[in-house]
Amino acid sequence: MRGLFVCLLVPLMLSGCVVPPREGPSLEDGTTTGTEADPCQLGFAHAEEPLRSDEEHAMASELSLPSPVAYEVTMHVFWNATDHPADFPPNPHFSPLAGGPHSEGFRLWQPGELASPAIEIQSETGDPEPLRQAYRQGGTQVLLDQFVIGDLVDSPGRTTVAFRTDSEHTFLSVTSRLAPSPDWFVGVAALPLTSGGAWIEEVVIPLCVWDAGTDNGRSYVSANQQPEKPQPIHLLRGQPLSAGPEQAAQVGELILRRTE
Repeated sequence: MRGLFVCLLVPLMLSGCVVPPREGPSLEDGTTTGTEADPCQLGFAHAEEPLRSDEEHAMASELSLPSPVAYEVTMHVFWNATDHPADFPPNPHFSPLAGGPHSEGFRLWQPGELASPAIEIQSETGDPEPLRQAYRQGGTQVLLDQFVIGDLVDSPGRTTVAFRTDSEHTFLSVTSRLAPSPDWFVGVAALPLTSGGAWIEEVVIPLCVWDAGTDNGRSYVSANQQPEKPQPIHLLRGQPLSAGPEQAAQVGELILRRTE
């Protein structure tokens, strides 16, 4: 499935994506959009999009969505020395995938925003426990017993977690640290679990590498370099992961599949 992914047209995601040499992104019914966009920008809600209140979202969801439902999330990573030879480190791996379902108004992390203390710790050390605590602080916006923590996974490799959710919690946020690295991670932020008033059955999201902005290191094994001022979370471009200075590297894919 490497390099192939499903692109869904949902309100909080980009309007499409391109996977050369295909004609355009395909929906589950086999149609294509023909719209170009950066595949690395899929998998998160836009910060500039207005958020509905939790009450508005719950009312809209309950009109058409059966619940509860169950999903499996598989993180398939293929970061390797052949495709990413520059300064490739020993023991390449990803920390346990961590996160859970939530309502529209909750953010575990967000591109363009400063990393929370929990994301800083997770992206620099791989420890998911502060992330679990941040999730629990969401109160009714989250499902306290559905925060998931997967297994540490060598790269290339894969890990799968499972969760249940309902019509009031129709978004998913998960992250995993790329290691070794200063503060780099992969994941999705507020990925919609619905499209067109129905639960998504299956979608594959490219996993590109994000810089948490909490460490200035530029190589995998850089010594700790605390910045004077943290930077917003942003896509990591150029070396060591990509040859071109403006290129972002896809190192895996997140496969979301409804199981019941």
